[in-house]
Amino acid sequence: MWKIGKCSFTLRSPIFLVVVSLCIYLVIWFLATIGTALCHCWPLKNWATSLGVAGYYLFSFSLLLSTRWRKLEDWFGGLDQIYHLHSKLGIWGFCLILLHPWAEALKWLPDRIEKFIFFTLPIHGRLSVNLGSYAYWLMLLILGITFLKLLSYNKWKILHKFMSLVFLLASLHIILSDKRVGSEFAQSILYLPMSIGFLGIFYKQIYIPFFAKHSSFVVTKVKNINDNIIEVILSLKEEPLKFIPGQYGFFTFYGPSLTTESHPFTLIESTKDSTISLLVKARGDYTINLYQHIKKGDIGIFEGPYGRLNYNQAGTSQIWIAGGIGVVPFLAWIRAMKRTFPQGIKIDFYYCIHREADAVFYREFKEFSKAYPDFRIFLCCSEKGNKLNIHKIIEFSGNVSNKQVFMCGPLKLTNDFKAQFPTYGISNDNIFVEDFEFF
Repeated sequence: MWKIGKCSFTLRSPIFLVVVSLCIYLVIWFLATIGTALCHCWPLKNWATSLGVAGYYLFSFSLLLSTRWRKLEDWFGGLDQIYHLHSKLGIWGFCLILLHPWAEALKWLPDRIEKFIFFTLPIHGRLSVNLGSYAYWLMLLILGITFLKLLSYNKWKILHKFMSLVFLLASLHIILSDKRVGSEFAQSILYLPMSIGFLGIFYKQIYIPFFAKHSSFVVTKVKNINDNIIEVILSLKEEPLKFIPGQYGFFTFYGPSLTTESHPFTLIESTKDSTISLLVKARGDYTINLYQHIKKGDIGIFEGPYGRLNYNQAGTSQIWIAGGIGVVPFLAWIRAMKRTFPQGIKIDFYYCIHREADAVFYREFKEFSKAYPDFRIFLCCSEKGNKLNIHKIIEFSGNVSNKQVFMCGPLKLTNDFKAQFPTYGISNDNIFVEDFEFF
């Protein structure tokens, strides 16, 4: 394993594969420019152009990873992991694109410093360069607003769609600059990431909204669990939904005072009928609005299911760790297990909460442990000084080196344990995490 900052690389990691493919791509592109006019320009011209090419390559893959195409889940191991990779590639691509025009502008130093300063502005005599400038500043605006968190999530999602326009402008910049990037073969190589990016844009902006099949549902009941959690019972209008307990989907609700935003929720199958339920915790603007205004009779559509967290595909000795509302996938699992009572699986479940009032499902887990003795539950309340740590897990669960670990909760909780478990003999291949912050 290699580490660069907070990013880990292994031979099988998606990040490693993308980086290797980028290196191979750049080598081929460099070879294609040999003997062309690009090689006879000022010495840094080739390197300045390669920064733009590399940034464009990463940008295109970032767009593809934003599509929620289910086949990508099989390759990358879960939609939350795909979104993390999407974010990293977007940031890396942005950094390279940010450097590209300034590297190009170095040719004006030291004699024409004013040309260097104003090079990124759309004031050039060539349309191709001005289009690149428009793409540059629009991307800078969007990502600046993103990093500074100047908009609510719902408004930010609308703004983020304009990244497709950035990609279009960047693509026109490349097409109209054809003679300046090397040979015809070098130019044609650039059509590969261009095709990937436009495929991602088409799939997300056109195919999913207008052609993809969405399941529709009606809200049949809303139950208050505590002062910030509700359970929403849904009845599907079509055939029963097929999903693995603990998976999630993107739900859009329609009703008076409800915002029509697509939001992920974990699917919980009813043990009594064919309905499904969602647990909604009032955490942000959207979920607070949903908590306050959703009611029986509201309708909506569903996209999914997604998610690769599945205890059935692990061994017979498991540790489950839930933090806060991250308990939902585990709740879905035990409700499914009530129908089958799988034999031979020993589970130690650590339910982590901040205050006792948050342990709204403790009784249900406790009752399940009585019916299924191989399931043990440990309640850890930080407000009472009973915060979970690795030493308590070793104390209660014993030797953990032969166990598989499933976690869902705040990133600080899951990242801390993910960093510590390998020290006690649990390999990263036996640690499975659903990103709580993603929800």
